[in-house]
Amino acid sequence: MLDLKLATFLSLCETRNYTQTASLLNITQPAVSQHIKYLEKYYKTKLFYYDEKRRLHLTEKGKLLRSFAQTIRSDSALILEEMMAPPKENSELKLGTVTTAGESLVPHMIAEYLKKYPNQKVSLYLGEADELLTWLQEGRIQCCITDAYCPSSTYESEELFEMETVCVCSPQHPLAGHTVDFQELNDYRLIFRENDTNSHRNLMHILHEHNQELGNFHSYVEIGTINAVKKLVMENIGISFIYRFVVQENLDNGTLEQIYIRGFSSRNAFSFAWMKDSFFTSGNLKFLKVCKSVL
Repeated sequence: MLDLKLATFLSLCETRNYTQTASLLNITQPAVSQHIKYLEKYYKTKLFYYDEKRRLHLTEKGKLLRSFAQTIRSDSALILEEMMAPPKENSELKLGTVTTAGESLVPHMIAEYLKKYPNQKVSLYLGEADELLTWLQEGRIQCCITDAYCPSSTYESEELFEMETVCVCSPQHPLAGHTVDFQELNDYRLIFRENDTNSHRNLMHILHEHNQELGNFHSYVEIGTINAVKKLVMENIGISFIYRFVVQENLDNGTLEQIYIRGFSSRNAFSFAWMKDSFFTSGNLKFLKVCKSVL
């Protein structure tokens, strides 16, 4: 259980507003102030300061305490489930991953992990990159595979692999296997995942780097999952930009073909991350070792 004063502190870190924090925690504003003053007295340092526009900011020592408190909050939620589990029941690895990796690469990692630790339980949660970090802080998961930036002040992380994005199409598409200029893609339909996903943000970054936008293409299809995107591309409905590891098997067996683009290169780093100084670090490192062996 997270101490109420630390819970108040974390809430204030997020809202940067004493009134909002009081409302969220259902306590009075003076109580919020008292909790912060107590922590500042206990740690003998200022945790917050106001700038010239009366905006609330964390001090450097405040950032340090936030990292510590986030790990406590996360571990508290996870350890509660272990404490409530029946006696002699095997522990559970709660793993989060970005959806694109979770639907393709990560199941191979889990399979190898369970071969090595056959009595281990695993729960896999799919989400978007920023969402996974929130789940870590809340204790919904204990580790994750993400392509989001993981600040070292809050997370332990290690790069797993770097993966390129490739442009793919059906083998029957006119551009299948051809080398073209980026602008030549505009004559065709673009297929991509829905907005507010990391795949969509990656696509928009690629387009902006090449002075392009969605309206430049003949038409487009926006759809929910990466597997749905792949199926539409295989049906020769259009083209798509997808991480190579998602489509490598399709490229190998000929159900998809790559379109080569002059001067095009897009690579993203994927990392394995967990809360800094977490109680579950040793278990996370076991899974990380298996991940590396698979890769």
